[in-house]
Amino acid sequence: MENTQSKVQSSTPEKQHSLEAGTYEIIRNRLQQQSDKLELRLEQLNALRKETFGTVEPQLLANERLNTGNFCIARDMFALGQYCIFGYNVHIGLRSGIQLADVFNVYRLEGNTFREAGLELLKHEKFEIDFQNLYRYYKDAFFVRFVRQGSYLYMTFQVSNNAGDIKAFKWLIRENDLQYVDARSEHEIRAVQQFEFRWKRIDRDQHRKGLHPHVSVLDRVFVETVGGDLTIKVEDNTEDGRGIYREEVLHQDQTLDDAEYLYADLGNLIVLKIRPYQEGFRYFVFNEKMQEVQRIDALADSGVLLPDGQGLIFSNGYYLQTGEYKLFESVGRGWKFESRINAPNGEDYLYSFYNQAAGQSILMAYNVITQAVETPIRCHGFAIFADGTMGYFRSEEEATKHHMIQLWQTPFGSNPVLAREHTDSYLSKLGNKEIVKAMAECREILSLTHKEDSYADLYADLVSRCTDVLDSYYWINHQETFRLGEVLQELRDTAKTAIDEYEKKLSIQRTTQSAIERVRAQALDLFRQIGQENFESVDVFVYALSELRRLKGAIVSLEELRYTDKEFIAEMMERADQYQEDLSGQCIRFLLSDTALLPYQERINQHRDELEKITSALDGKALEEAIEKTAQELQLLIEIVNNLHITDANDSTRIIDQISALFATLNQLKGGIQKKHRELAGTEAQSAFRAQIKLLDQSTINFLDLAKTGKQCDDYLTKLLVQVEELEGQFAEYDRFIPILSEKREEIYIAFDSRRKAIAEALHKRTDQLQLAAERILKGVSSRLQNFRDAEAINGFFASDIMIEKVRDIIRQLQELEDSNKAAALQTQLKSLREEAVRQLRDRQDLYLDGENIIKLGQHHFDVNVQPLDLSIIERRGALYYHLTGTDFYELIEDAELNELQEVWSQELISEDAGVYRAEYLAYRVFQQWLRLEDRQNADLEALVKEAVNQRYNEGYTKGIHDQDALLILDELVKLYETIDLLRYPSDIRAFAYLLWHHALTEADRQLLQTQLRGAGTLLRVFPNGSTFDYLREEIQEALSKQVE
Repeated sequence: MENTQSKVQSSTPEKQHSLEAGTYEIIRNRLQQQSDKLELRLEQLNALRKETFGTVEPQLLANERLNTGNFCIARDMFALGQYCIFGYNVHIGLRSGIQLADVFNVYRLEGNTFREAGLELLKHEKFEIDFQNLYRYYKDAFFVRFVRQGSYLYMTFQVSNNAGDIKAFKWLIRENDLQYVDARSEHEIRAVQQFEFRWKRIDRDQHRKGLHPHVSVLDRVFVETVGGDLTIKVEDNTEDGRGIYREEVLHQDQTLDDAEYLYADLGNLIVLKIRPYQEGFRYFVFNEKMQEVQRIDALADSGVLLPDGQGLIFSNGYYLQTGEYKLFESVGRGWKFESRINAPNGEDYLYSFYNQAAGQSILMAYNVITQAVETPIRCHGFAIFADGTMGYFRSEEEATKHHMIQLWQTPFGSNPVLAREHTDSYLSKLGNKEIVKAMAECREILSLTHKEDSYADLYADLVSRCTDVLDSYYWINHQETFRLGEVLQELRDTAKTAIDEYEKKLSIQRTTQSAIERVRAQALDLFRQIGQENFESVDVFVYALSELRRLKGAIVSLEELRYTDKEFIAEMMERADQYQEDLSGQCIRFLLSDTALLPYQERINQHRDELEKITSALDGKALEEAIEKTAQELQLLIEIVNNLHITDANDSTRIIDQISALFATLNQLKGGIQKKHRELAGTEAQSAFRAQIKLLDQSTINFLDLAKTGKQCDDYLTKLLVQVEELEGQFAEYDRFIPILSEKREEIYIAFDSRRKAIAEALHKRTDQLQLAAERILKGVSSRLQNFRDAEAINGFFASDIMIEKVRDIIRQLQELEDSNKAAALQTQLKSLREEAVRQLRDRQDLYLDGENIIKLGQHHFDVNVQPLDLSIIERRGALYYHLTGTDFYELIEDAELNELQEVWSQELISEDAGVYRAEYLAYRVFQQWLRLEDRQNADLEALVKEAVNQRYNEGYTKGIHDQDALLILDELVKLYETIDLLRYPSDIRAFAYLLWHHALTEADRQLLQTQLRGAGTLLRVFPNGSTFDYLREEIQEALSKQVE
């Protein structure tokens, strides 16, 4: 076989050797261990399979020579049983004719040696005539090759300079014999389909417009030929023209529409066929899992699918779904797919490609288990015999009589030999092809375990493939198949675990990359600033050197991150060291100048001036922070100077002395500012403390008002105590405030404790009232239940009656008030009342006649008195008697005082008697209410009457009658009251007041009293219920009393 250069993609990941390997690395190592275990068991199974079914390993058997009678150039060979038909062309020269032996000869393969067998196999009168006619009519005719299609063999001859101008002799193959058919069947020779997939063209719907337009291929890969290059991208981003693959095109100004785009979807692989403007097609294979692109020009000639969808094979190599590929660079263009020969063992396939111009074939043997093609065979003709022996030859450039044939042992024979001694084994029952198919799928799983984790959905694919194998082959866990299922199950479980851990790894990598990019941006920005700075002051040097030190710290921190970029860290650290070294030299030279530290001296002088202007502690704190910042900068300058490489000790001493002098001055300022701050802070703290105490007192009052439950009391108390603790922390340095805060804490606690107790008492009182109200309702309900005649009525009553709903509402209120005991007791009473009512109804229906108060005993009926026994007073025969209801008991009441009120014994209402109509009584009561109003003029009399009727329901008022009569009477009464002035008072009182005013009081007393009464009247019109002028009334009463005496 010829040597070829191949390009193989490595998929084996590097092993993790870090002692600090994380969970993900541990899982990867476990996956590799399980992969090795699976590979070992596959090798064991493969060895047993070969032992069971036998195996034919490809190996060279012999180099044999075929001898011809004339000098000729060999063209092709064909195997029929153990016979070999050898085809060739001789130079006729001056000979008048050509014989059959000048083109064909037949040999028999015996062992590894060819024996000439004569032309008896081809002896046929019609064939010989057609053969002679061919060379008679076509002077340039020559033999090309043998072509087999089904059961027919075609001997093809080219009859002109045009390769497509052929003639063919057709033979029928009958086992090991040939039967001639005709010489007119060249049209039956069909061209083999070169592509086992269909190209699909991209239309305008898949065009994506933008700054960098492209076409979308299934939304999985994106292609464009604009901007001077052909670019293949994996992101649908038209704002960015970058991609994973790029190569130049001839016409840089072409648009997206100028190119042609075709594709074929082969699972993980997408084959692209792209023709830029005015160029030929270019062919690419995009691997979606690996996110890689490989240009393969051989796809212009043919593309054949590998078994079980394992990938794609072409004339100069193959590309697998898992990402492995191999290209044989010595194979050029022009090779067409000719045939695929399947070995009976189900694992080996032979692909042949034919180059018509060169008259040569390329043979590639593919194994579905190893999923690889060894070095292809390049030859002019080949033949495979029934036992699998394959012979092939390469023609010499010069005509010769001796033609070298290589004989190889291959598995492609039509009569495989099965190992007889193992025909009853478990594997023989399964069949070789079944086992080969399973092993091929396991090999794919092994290939995935060797992938880098950049392989898209690696672990999900592992889980899926393992699950498919476990579900597809029932025998996978059998002992004789080495329990492959156990390892596959372990691999699947590990892959499932790796899915989550890989996401964590990606998250860590993104975080690390983000940190690297942040440091990169920080470093580049700092380097740019340093390059643009003039360095005319010490501040600039201090800033630059401190930032460089900070940057180096950030770079060192990157080393602690997982999955960091060591090369970037080394590069950035080297650049930072170089900048630091250059700046250090410049800084030393600058510090030795007389004006180097002048900015610090000016800043210290400014601090001294600001110290004299401080009026508050806040200003003092700000100045203290400014002084501290200056001190830090000086300290940083000292550290920087100490780290500088100063060769002259005098220079170093001089710089340090200058900085120390500045430090001494700065320390004096620190002492002054601290003293001033303490003086101002004491006064301000006192004012702040008083304000905080007032705020705390107000918060306490507000929270006490808001607290409606015990829990709220505890919550608000906690908030206030937290405020007290915060105040203690705020004023911790002032001891005189601590006792005040302690007393305040005790006061707050006592106040909320009292509030909690008051709330508890009110709650208890409220729940007691609700319970009593519910019990009164239930008592009334018990009486009403005696009137029901069936259980449905009782159930309906309990379901819809308003009083029952009221009881349930009381139960809900008790539950909301968290008194579950009372609520449960009422719930039990309500339930018991219903059950008791139903039970009593059932008893009455069983004892009483037709539900009436009559008991039937035999033929006799007895009335039952159901009146409740109650004591009452009734009028009888002009006197009052005690009476027990439901009985004949009467007893005369002898009471003189009661007898005096005999005239009202028959009065039914308190609002009406024989002399007073109840509407008049109602009008009088409302009139009395009206007199007590502050704003009588705007009073609504009708509303007052309605309110009185609603409140005095026991006085027997009928709405629409008594309220309307009372309103008419009231209206007239109010009008009369407002017009009669003093006539509203009795005449004797008016006469007595007249005598007192005109005869008992002096003129001076009358004027004084009139002034006082006028002022009192003015105020009483505004505040009619006030008691401010009660003393004036008392003085008038006293004067009247004296006059009466």
